[in-house]
Amino acid sequence: MPTTHLSVLGLDVQRVVTPLEAGDVDADRVRLVRDEADPEQGRDPDDCAPGAPRASAHAAKAVSERLAGRGTLDEARLPFTGSFEELYAATTDLLREAAADGDVRVNLAGAPPQVAAAFYAARTALVDGGELDRGTVSLLTVPATDRPDLAAIDDLRDLVSDVEAASDAFAEFRRVADGPAAAAVARQLRIALSDLRDALAEASGESRSRPNSRAGRTAGARGARSNGDSPLGAMSSYVGRAREQLADLVESEAPRPDPEDTRDPNAVLDALDAWLDDESRLLASVEENPGELVARFRTSCEARFGKFEDRATIELFESLDRFEAHLDAYLDARAQLSAAADPVAERTTDLTERAAEAATSLSELDEAGHATGESPLELDGHALSPLGDLEATILSVLAGGPPRSRQRTRRAVAAELRERAEHHGIVAGARDEETWSAFDSFCVGVARDSVTGDRFEKRLSNALAPRLDVAVEGLTANGFVTTRERERGRDALEPTDAGRLWTSTTDWESFRETVVDDLLRDCVERDEGVADA
Repeated sequence: MPTTHLSVLGLDVQRVVTPLEAGDVDADRVRLVRDEADPEQGRDPDDCAPGAPRASAHAAKAVSERLAGRGTLDEARLPFTGSFEELYAATTDLLREAAADGDVRVNLAGAPPQVAAAFYAARTALVDGGELDRGTVSLLTVPATDRPDLAAIDDLRDLVSDVEAASDAFAEFRRVADGPAAAAVARQLRIALSDLRDALAEASGESRSRPNSRAGRTAGARGARSNGDSPLGAMSSYVGRAREQLADLVESEAPRPDPEDTRDPNAVLDALDAWLDDESRLLASVEENPGELVARFRTSCEARFGKFEDRATIELFESLDRFEAHLDAYLDARAQLSAAADPVAERTTDLTERAAEAATSLSELDEAGHATGESPLELDGHALSPLGDLEATILSVLAGGPPRSRQRTRRAVAAELRERAEHHGIVAGARDEETWSAFDSFCVGVARDSVTGDRFEKRLSNALAPRLDVAVEGLTANGFVTTRERERGRDALEPTDAGRLWTSTTDWESFRETVVDDLLRDCVERDEGVADA
């Protein structure tokens, strides 16, 4: 008889595919059961919204790829987020349809609590109603042997996103700082260099219409002589400069003279221009110090013009002083900014690399699932095994009465544990005292002395307060408990449909002998003061 395997998709992958990959379950047909309201159905995971939608899409894709080739593979849809009545009806129809072709195996390892509850209720109804034999539909789960902290994973995912955003912001800052900002900061230095070139042209007696001359220079730097200069003095200056320029013409046969080997100060200014073009980045350290070029320029100008005292020569050296001041300020700003930016850049690079590694790990986790297991377990009856002892006790207390506030719930749990302690005390008190264990002796004291029992219950209630808060948050997150808001008084806790179904299908006598007893012993061992009472 053919077998259909229904794998309910959640965020887990490994526990969904384990029974089929390990060969524990043979299937002629595999159906992936998904939420019909999932907005990411059929989309590439990288195109989905970050977080749970993307993780869900990754899980679906990974399961489909892992199960490809294992008989017929298709999908079924259920209203995961609908009302329990709607979900139960759709699940019943799905089981009825699948069972028409043969046996059905349902893997609930990745199912949300309300979906697993619906499958359990539907299977129970079909079997009890006589529509299906008990062996036709088997409910399976794969207990988690490794379950990462989902909250920590979400925090890590947020941290990776923050690092990526910070890295992009710093990259944009560097682009602006080494681009438009650097050009703006270097503009004053370029103006000073242009003024220096114009002053050199004036002092050399060259034409003021040089391509490199700047129209906006100050009036004092515009002429080599003023109306007060004598024609004879001006003529002597020009004759002396002509001799210097003639020597420059002899050296100018070389296409681009090296500023270190030439007497021509224009060659030095050309070198300073080239340096500024190459070095105009605010966040980078200065690679070549232009101080030697400036010193070479001053030496060359002193040798050439030092014997002249006309206004153009004076303006030349004043322009040189101004350029040196701008250059010193520019180099100081570069040094300060580079020193501040380097450690930030190194740290950002390191964080970006680590964030990339973490993002890769998160992607692998999305594809592999949030929990792993080894072998499947068939569920003939439900005994709240996915819950811890305290969570199970809280759920049983809430299911057995009206909605309660957290404080009243804590008191009810403490009363349940005291009642169980009195039971053990009565049983132990009927035996020979020499056979009592330390736990038995403690329970006998609670059963025989109401004062001791009251003190135990009070101390137990206080000790359970922080653990209760954590347990309730876990029950709420897993869909077993919801909070009812009240207009007056504290908000109340009550079980959901899934929580009520879990409790209604549990053997409570066995529950009290296992879960409640384990929790009682744990509480006694935790509180040394209570144990010594």
